[in-house]
Amino acid sequence: MRPFFPVREPGRPVFVAHRGASDRVLENSPAAFALATSSGADMIEFDVRLSSDGVPVVFHDGRTGRTAKENLGIARTPAARLRAVRLKNGEKLPFLADVLEIVGGKVPINIESKAPGGIASAAKALSKAGYGGELLLSSAMRDECLAARDLLPAISCGLVTHRPSASDLAFCRRHGLSSIHPSRRLLTVLRLRKVAASGIPLLPYTVDEPADAFALIAAGAVGVFSNRALTLREEWNRR
Repeated sequence: MRPFFPVREPGRPVFVAHRGASDRVLENSPAAFALATSSGADMIEFDVRLSSDGVPVVFHDGRTGRTAKENLGIARTPAARLRAVRLKNGEKLPFLADVLEIVGGKVPINIESKAPGGIASAAKALSKAGYGGELLLSSAMRDECLAARDLLPAISCGLVTHRPSASDLAFCRRHGLSSIHPSRRLLTVLRLRKVAASGIPLLPYTVDEPADAFALIAAGAVGVFSNRALTLREEWNRR
């Protein structure tokens, strides 16, 4: 199994900035990534989908309407058209190449593939950018995790899941995945114990309250995804 976070300080949890500094500026926006980077986030997570011509776009939803000024289906729209889309904060919709340039290897990133072929397209973008920063790949699609193992075997990859089933844990062990990322709402005490017994690092999403985050960490989580990652880290440091 590849390490989840090779340079993580032993005993110190990782507070992952979910879609950038999304409690302070618009999620998955250039501003969110710039702020999380300048603040020295433990790690920045973001989502990758593909345009109709296969270019990796950083966006969570299948359609742009929730956080952009237009409502387009990403998978049905060519990259050239998506480049004209403005987010609700006035910035351009970011592509993976843009985010790699913004972060510039200054802090670790987690690229989550939301579409079949997302890992392969991300691999090309990483290679073209000559990106040398610390990196974690992830996906809820098992085929995407397998693609990560095949195309980028030296890079850690985590499985995103609603609840960490026995099948999920077996898949992670069988393919040497670095971590499992379940919904914190579906984590029972029994499931927490099963993950802990498996030895697979646990990184739940999305945890915004300090008490909830610290309880999960006490139960064995190596960290959490949070919209308030910077605040959680400050709270942890004050303990």
